[in-house]
Amino acid sequence: MQTVKSTIPIKRKQQGFTLLELLIASIIFAIMAVMAYGGLNNVLRNSEASEKALKRLQQIQQSISVLNRDFSQIVQRSIRDEYGNQQPYLAAGTNIDNLIEFSRGGRVNPAGLSQRSSLLRITYRFEEEKLIRLQWPQMDRTQEMQAKETVLIDNVENVTVRFLDDNAEWQEQWPSAIAQASASSTTGTNTPGPVAIEIVLQLNDWGNIRRLYAMR
Repeated sequence: MQTVKSTIPIKRKQQGFTLLELLIASIIFAIMAVMAYGGLNNVLRNSEASEKALKRLQQIQQSISVLNRDFSQIVQRSIRDEYGNQQPYLAAGTNIDNLIEFSRGGRVNPAGLSQRSSLLRITYRFEEEKLIRLQWPQMDRTQEMQAKETVLIDNVENVTVRFLDDNAEWQEQWPSAIAQASASSTTGTNTPGPVAIEIVLQLNDWGNIRRLYAMR
């Protein structure tokens, strides 16, 4: 007898994810995404902090370089101010707006201009937590002459300048009364310069930076 095979299809059990499995997978993915974002955010913050610290370091290095050039090239050349009054080559503590004012040499002349002097008149001011440098285009100035003003460094808490005299004593003002008296008792004209100048920058983030410049 011939056997007839059945053609009725057999239903297979469907394979897939249950709602609970999808929910668990979603939670795991969300946790991993949060962890990845947190790590990336930390990397970005560290990178930003490093870049900010590098810029601050460059600013401080450039400021110290400018101070070194200025204070190491002070020359004894008096000037006449915008009112025609003669001012000493180095003055500090006599002007409430200025920390220190002095004449310096070493001005570069890359174009080789014959009428351009190698001397500069420099003034430093401390305003609104900033150390400001002023550079006058000519030594003897007029009332119309304007100085080139540059913010040398910011975030400064305080700046102090003092001078070492011949008696090995520090003076807050120059010319000091002792130096003027010494000049009057000897030559009567020229006031001797300080032995050394000390400048201290008190930064809010770096603490104190002290520079000492020998003048003789």
